[in-house]
Amino acid sequence: RKRGLAGVIATQRLAKLAKNVAAEASNFLMGRTFLDIDMARAADLLGMERRQAEQIRDLERGRFLGLGPAVSRRPIAVRIGAVRTGSRAVSHALAPLPSASAEELQALLHAAPSADELAAPPPQPVRAPEPELLAERISAFDTAEAETPGFQAPPAPDAAESEREIAAILAEMAAEPDCTFQQPAALYQDFSVRCRMRRLRLDGFDVTRFRRAFAVAVAGIDPADPAWGDLLGLVRDLPEDVLAPFLLLARAAQEGAPCPDDEDLARAYGTTSMGRIRRLLDHFEKSGLIVIRTDYSGRRSIGIPLLGTTTEPMLA
Repeated sequence: RKRGLAGVIATQRLAKLAKNVAAEASNFLMGRTFLDIDMARAADLLGMERRQAEQIRDLERGRFLGLGPAVSRRPIAVRIGAVRTGSRAVSHALAPLPSASAEELQALLHAAPSADELAAPPPQPVRAPEPELLAERISAFDTAEAETPGFQAPPAPDAAESEREIAAILAEMAAEPDCTFQQPAALYQDFSVRCRMRRLRLDGFDVTRFRRAFAVAVAGIDPADPAWGDLLGLVRDLPEDVLAPFLLLARAAQEGAPCPDDEDLARAYGTTSMGRIRRLLDHFEKSGLIVIRTDYSGRRSIGIPLLGTTTEPMLA
């Protein structure tokens, strides 16, 4: 993934596919299958109920259930068109061995070059400019540009202004739809380009720091606001991949807002599987980060022991 390569995995037995392999895939096309364990695995990947997975048995030939950033955020029916390419039906055979004699091969190796080969001189290699000459050319170009009438180089922003600009860029990226469904490397590259367009330096702002700052922006938290200083200090050791949904819950608890539903948490987590969100909440509760309460009407409220606050009850 760090080299920009993606794999295409095809299998007839989804249940036999290793979870480490399936976890790296972002887009899924589920075809017709009949075994109960395969349908259960497909329903789990698509975020469907087990009774809804019965429609996988009724899929026609060439029809699939598609899900992923390249297809849709919800499972939809996809029809694959007719095949446009085909085999050329060319039979490959071994080439016969050379029939020339040893004397003819020796004469061919020691033959003098022809007149056409002697007429065309070999191309001369192009030498790269010396480093001193290249530095002089760059300096001369900068001097000529600075002496141009009306030219004024924009001042570089200071540290405080750079922090505000970076926070604004992260907020812009977090507001874009489906931003959390992209790979961290692609997001960091987009972030770097936006910073260079605004003449911002990224000294020490590596991918790990970007992922934490982007998770804070996805949760809608302003890191410059002193009200969130204690919360950001408490989640310093929390992994980056689960930071955004936890901050979303903590923000609602600190503001006394209604508890975020599963769809909001799924968007912050970068998934469309409601089952994965439920497992994430169970992991948070077992780790002692949250306390889940559900009343008799089915409304859910989540408490944050680290903050001593609780969200308002809301239907999950």
